Amino acid sequence: MRARVRTYDRASWFFRITATFLLIAAALLVVDFGLRWTSDMFGVNDRSSEPTPVPVDVAGTRLTIPGNMIRYANDRTGEPVNRVDLVVHWPTLGGFTNETARDFADASDTPPFFYLTIQKRESATDSAGRLSSVYQHFFTDRRVPAPAGLVGRELSEDSGLAGEEVYFEAGSTRPFTVHCMHDDGTGFPVTCMTEIHAGGDLSVQLRFRKGLLPQWQELSRGMSALLVSFGVFLN
Repeated sequence: MRARVRTYDRASWFFRITATFLLIAAALLVVDFGLRWTSDMFGVNDRSSEPTPVPVDVAGTRLTIPGNMIRYANDRTGEPVNRVDLVVHWPTLGGFTNETARDFADASDTPPFFYLTIQKRESATDSAGRLSSVYQHFFTDRRVPAPAGLVGRELSEDSGLAGEEVYFEAGSTRPFTVHCMHDDGTGFPVTCMTEIHAGGDLSVQLRFRKGLLPQWQELSRGMSALLVSFGVFLN
């Protein structure tokens, strides 16, 4: 009996360490994207208003993306890259133009744009996979208000991410799942991020302000339509 208890304790310890590592890794993605968003608010970007499609080789997968969606000039050269960062006008699903320049400088909780990052897959699971393998083991008993079609749960102190929130689609085998940062009370808008795995060993991360969360279905459909148009194969 003692051996069984020790085996169980070791397995439980190993699981919690692994799950916590994966959870923190996911949170670091959200923080990184929040910092990138902040840099754009201060004009640290290299946007183009030229919509001509540009060939982009991301980790060996050939894509074609409108030039005015690509954030950085060195990703518009046609040279192979490990990742490409995009900014997309919402809800038109267009790129940056002189006419929409003010929209892309919107620092509110509901700005009319979102970010996409297409890169070589770096994690074993995407957001939907982390829901069952990681997130659900660190939920508190308290549910948080959520837009129609989503369930909102708060992460516990044991996760190391106390107060951060996860929203997921109820009743789906591959649920839309998004991780939102903690509202620190400063008034700065909260960033949310979801990741999906795609073909060609790629992953795609969508990030947006929490104020756009009620439009999650439209955002998800819009992202999928764009990815297909770029040449990304969706699993």
